[in-house]
Order: sequence, then structure tokens, then C-alpha cells
Amino acid sequence: MMSDTPIYPAAFEQAVRLILFLWVTLLPVVSVASDASLPLLLAKVEELNTTSAKLVQAARSGKTDASSFRIEATLYREHLRTLMLDNRKIAEEKERIPQDILIDMVRMSALLHSAAECKTGRYIVCPPELMTQLTSQQQLVSKSFDGFKATQAGTS
Repeated sequence: MMSDTPIYPAAFEQAVRLILFLWVTLLPVVSVASDASLPLLLAKVEELNTTSAKLVQAARSGKTDASSFRIEATLYREHLRTLMLDNRKIAEEKERIPQDILIDMVRMSALLHSAAECKTGRYIVCPPELMTQLTSQQQLVSKSFDGFKATQAGTS
């Protein structure tokens, strides 16, 4: 029999919600103030790629705390949103992150959100089909990004 007492105190949950709300609302404002350039965007894409790879590994483990995984998946989505907004600010099309890479990252975000809903008790436990999709999508994103990065290094 489970007790009705929450795992975390209500004040802690409210503080986490407030921090996430402020982070999500203020990050785009800070981003607008910054100068969007391709090297900066490439660094952001690389960071997102690393984050998604870590989340896929965490989902695969079956021992990842569900609440922290959900927070990380939400942060991934919001960082991706900011990246896409920054990418639009670059005037020349050839200097932007290609749409196909961004679309692959949006698909990854959707899969991570699906994984965040795979909760058994306090842990993330995903079905094998979703894990296969997550792994395949992560490989696709990494491959696309590595190809684009190599292309950019050749034109510099």
C-alpha cells in the first residue's frame, strides 16, 4: 500500500516549477539580445546532441529517476526551441543550420518526451520499440550534424 505523502515537499516542487518557468520565459529574451552566429549555433547543436545521447543512455538503463528525466527532456526541448529561433536570425541561408538537422532534432525531442512518459514506479522503463527508435534517431542526428560540421570546416 502506497502512502499519500509526496516524495518531495510541496515547497520544493513549487520552487522547481518556478525555476523552470523563469528559465523558459527568460531564456528567449537573453537569446534575442545575443548575436546569432554559425559557430555559436554549432556549439549549441553539439551540446544538444550530447544531451540527447545522454538521455537515450539514461532511458536505456532502466534506472533513471522519472522526474529528473522529464526535467532534462523539457530542457532539451526548450534549448532546441531557442536554437531554432536563433537560427532564423541569420540572414544568409547558407550560414544557417539546415532544416533537415533541426527537423531530426525535433523528432528526437518528441521521442524523448515519449520516453519521459514511460514510467514504471519512480523509474523510466521504455518498451523495446521506443528504445530502438530513440537509438536510431540519435544516430541519425549525430550523423547529420557531423556531416554538416565537416562541410562547414571545409568551407572555412
